[in-house]
Amino acid sequence: MLDAMIFDFDGVVVDSEPIHLACFGDVLAGCGIELTSEDYYSKYLGFDDHDCFAAVMADNGRQVDERQIADMTGRKTLLVQQAFAESIRPLPGAIELMRAARSAGAGLGICSGALREEILLAGRTVGIIELVDVVVSAEDVQAGKPDPEGYILALKLLGEKLTRPINPSATWVVEDSPAGVQAGKDAGMNVLAVTNSYDRPALADADRLVASLTEITPADLKPSARS
Repeated sequence: MLDAMIFDFDGVVVDSEPIHLACFGDVLAGCGIELTSEDYYSKYLGFDDHDCFAAVMADNGRQVDERQIADMTGRKTLLVQQAFAESIRPLPGAIELMRAARSAGAGLGICSGALREEILLAGRTVGIIELVDVVVSAEDVQAGKPDPEGYILALKLLGEKLTRPINPSATWVVEDSPAGVQAGKDAGMNVLAVTNSYDRPALADADRLVASLTEITPADLKPSARS
């Protein structure tokens, strides 16, 4: 039985990674730093905003304090919100899979390194917020992915919201990054990985791999299934 599904958001539910890359790039350009697409996808994808800015600055030999990172994050958030309102789109199969899981009686959560307001804005735009029982965002955890804290919290909140135990071994995490796959596995859940952002070898630790969420239904998700 499928107890619950917990979805990463950027790159899984919505086609937002190009937007995040562009907005990170705009803020960093003001510091004289170029963030290339190659570096973003190979080094920083899966980080929350704070950790991404901190890592990029450190990798470029720049010392910044928490106030400066908060300022950069705030500027990037405004850019992202504007872009989401104008152009965000769902990724193929994501909304359909969420609706099918809901119809099958599974709990639904989102666990993302994005800020809550970004998730809610984009989620409302594509019409999925009403499907979701709980949202865990960057503000809700001390450590971002690959740390499992967010997924552990999402599982706990789902149990509280649905007033029933949620079995981790009957729960599937849906991810698109190696950091997210590790977080889901370390939280004791099954992981379905979709190659929207990384190729199959980078996601090989997932329990199931698909090229698109259009390929999968809740009935296909059995514990520790591999493809």
